[in-house]
Amino acid sequence: MRCATAGRIALSLAWMPNLPAQDQPVPAAIDTDGVQRVTIVGGSYFFRPDRILAKAGRPLHLIVSMEEGIVPHRFVLDGPVGKPVADIELATKPKTVQIELPPGQYAFSCPNRLLMFKSHRERGMSGTLEIRN
Repeated sequence: MRCATAGRIALSLAWMPNLPAQDQPVPAAIDTDGVQRVTIVGGSYFFRPDRILAKAGRPLHLIVSMEEGIVPHRFVLDGPVGKPVADIELATKPKTVQIELPPGQYAFSCPNRLLMFKSHRERGMSGTLEIRN
């Protein structure tokens, strides 16, 4: 019975529609301590926000978490040479990633994959962090 239920859940999740990307990037808020902060929530094949804008030369805290659900997700942020600067298992309890990156565009995504289905990244669970001067 459990296998049949898990199979139905997996198939229904595989056919869920992808959410459209945002039109405008969300700017990271600069707090009184000079640290930029932005909260990112992951869920069923999405990150909200999926486009973030931050300033170079200031520390940036990404506060990442996941909506409640049964599908496990990760937050992976690629660095300047494509090597990850963050790789975090998402949970409902927020986790903070502290980074400082040079100007540029950096991809973030969830690379998880369920069996032979598309990866979460391929299903739309990705975004862009843009660092500007």
